Amino acid sequence: MANSLRPFAPRPLHRHSAVLTIAAALMLMPSPAARAVLIQTATGTDNTTAPPDDPGWANVGVRGIGNGVYLGDRWVLSVAHVGSGSIVLEGTTYAAEPGSAVQLTNAGEPGRSALTDLIVYRLTSEPAGLPAVAIAATAPAAGTAVTMIGSGRARGAFTEWSVNETTTPWTWTTVPSGGDYAGYGSTATREMRWGTNAISDAAVWITASDLSPPLDVKSLETVFDELPGTAEAQAVNNDSGGAVFAKNGSDWELAGLIFDVRGYSGQPSPAFTAVFGNTTYSVDLAYYRPQIMAIVPEPAGATLAGLAVVAMMSWAAMAQRSSRSTANPSRRARDTREQ
Repeated sequence: MANSLRPFAPRPLHRHSAVLTIAAALMLMPSPAARAVLIQTATGTDNTTAPPDDPGWANVGVRGIGNGVYLGDRWVLSVAHVGSGSIVLEGTTYAAEPGSAVQLTNAGEPGRSALTDLIVYRLTSEPAGLPAVAIAATAPAAGTAVTMIGSGRARGAFTEWSVNETTTPWTWTTVPSGGDYAGYGSTATREMRWGTNAISDAAVWITASDLSPPLDVKSLETVFDELPGTAEAQAVNNDSGGAVFAKNGSDWELAGLIFDVRGYSGQPSPAFTAVFGNTTYSVDLAYYRPQIMAIVPEPAGATLAGLAVVAMMSWAAMAQRSSRSTANPSRRARDTREQ
């Protein structure tokens, strides 16, 4: 995928790409049928259990409107807009320890918001049998294969649109076939699923401008491409806080947390539809790893001193807060953000 959600020029129907739902679907195209996976918008039973090469399926839990990842020693990592609170892991609900939540910062990065869309908090009890998860120390390079896991909305019907790109915003009309763009809707049902993709950009800052105040996030980018026969993934509503795993040699590491999606101009409900060419943005955890490790040191859990250090970092960064930068003008404005 490119560095942003770019408006595609109209192309033949066979150019369809894929989404992050996680269920395979036969695409209505004249060429051989293709399987598409929307990481959390699928129907059926595809990819609803741990993948054969499991990166940490059981450590991803359902938390409120989104997800969280269990790191070990009772610590959970999620995105700040999902927040702290009870989480369901392997069918069991675990309560959050009051006062344990810490929102992370952008470490004084010039021109960026003091705080970022990332939070860590502790549970009141230890989930039985769950291993610790290693956080990547280095961001995966462009082209790196990743496995994405989350409990977003299930995939709905395959849809094609005829798009008038001369209007602002673009005008989208559903058509039975021969559309300029194609993808999937979603249903109200949520289900844990996994899918695959590849990093397209590993050095991008994204501003979650619809939050109050807006938050800047060092991010990883994946694009929903047309890859017939694969479990290509694209995030949708309720995938926030879902996991992005990448391999370091033969070992899986947690490289990102899903927090945002971007769609085309005028795209019908980008948080609820997945159109080929859409992008998913995930927090680059390697960038924030030093802060996380100050709270959740390896191999043991955090101490009160560790919490105090990070809290002081947050307040210091807030005091030195500089003006927020605007979104990169080379990137098309986002219609809506995934929640």
